[in-house]
Amino acid sequence: MASIQKLKNGWRYRVSYKEGDKYKTKTRGGFRTKKEAEIAAAELEKKLHIGHDISAGDQLFAEYMRNWFEIYKKGKYSPKHESDIERSVKLVEEHFPGVRIKDLNRDMYQRFINAISPNYATETVRKRHINIKTCLRDAIEDGVIFKDPTYKVMIKGHKKEKSEEMKYLNFEELKRLIDELTKDLKLRYISRYIILFGIATGARFSEILGMTWDCVDFKNMTITINKTWDSKYKHDFSDTKNYASMRTITIDKDTADILKELRNEQNKIAMQTGLRNKKNLCFVNSTMELVTNNAVNKTLKALCKKVGAKEITSHGLRHTHASMLLFKGVNVKYISRRLGHKIIVTTLQTYSHILDEMEQKESRQVDTTMKELFGAK
Repeated sequence: MASIQKLKNGWRYRVSYKEGDKYKTKTRGGFRTKKEAEIAAAELEKKLHIGHDISAGDQLFAEYMRNWFEIYKKGKYSPKHESDIERSVKLVEEHFPGVRIKDLNRDMYQRFINAISPNYATETVRKRHINIKTCLRDAIEDGVIFKDPTYKVMIKGHKKEKSEEMKYLNFEELKRLIDELTKDLKLRYISRYIILFGIATGARFSEILGMTWDCVDFKNMTITINKTWDSKYKHDFSDTKNYASMRTITIDKDTADILKELRNEQNKIAMQTGLRNKKNLCFVNSTMELVTNNAVNKTLKALCKKVGAKEITSHGLRHTHASMLLFKGVNVKYISRRLGHKIIVTTLQTYSHILDEMEQKESRQVDTTMKELFGAK
């Protein structure tokens, strides 16, 4: 039963409760009216009745999030995603020293977002925010806190994103690049095969390195992406980015023929040298080894420069593939699945600049269509 007292600075409640074999009290003051103190005391007693640990909120926010990461996140995701979550943990440790999780409020959290915004692009700030918000929602579910301090917080980064125009090649640039790539296809130049495959599929670089020959169906001209290659940590196969990233997509006849040629060259080298492709990987060179992302980027930039195209990275090939399909009128839902995006919103947000450009063109197409319906003279 709660006791309510009138003090000089307002009203106060005191609630007695049992924790294990010990009796404890929880006191809180500063209420303007007796009614406010009674309501707050009743809420506390309700939480105690359903088993909430009301002292859990006294732990430091940074300690709670670090513990949350170590128990629930570490070792459960790809190394890249795990590293991304830990960056969010480190930001909390840096910006909230000594702050108890129960004392965290919207003002404090918005000030935190405002403080980190000059150092990051908006998308990066959003990623950090999502990780922190996920942790705090778990804290609410566990009864550690009872309100979401991230509710309706404004997310905005100040650092400029890389120009979208620089992330992909246009159709004419792409044609010139493919012509140059196919002039000198040799196994020792495995980067060229990787670039061509990236153009044809839009696959992520780690997905390309993780491709094995059993995932290539030459009869039906499809490939199955069901794993990646972790070049940074494990130097072995790893999981795809998410469940939606596991997919089977079509490849064109030219790409299928190039892959057949690549496999034949690898088999010849194996016969001649005795070297073995132990992991059955598609994109190994003449010494049966994978190449680095830096090596592919170096080759790609040199070739782009040679043909007078914008210099892009291997990730730019993914954007190039998607942009090419969008400009050719391919359905966005299909493109999203082909790229392995978890939700179509990701595709719409990533390629909004292209969709806006297409919308402007299509708005005039409406005029042409109506003109035909009215029978223009």
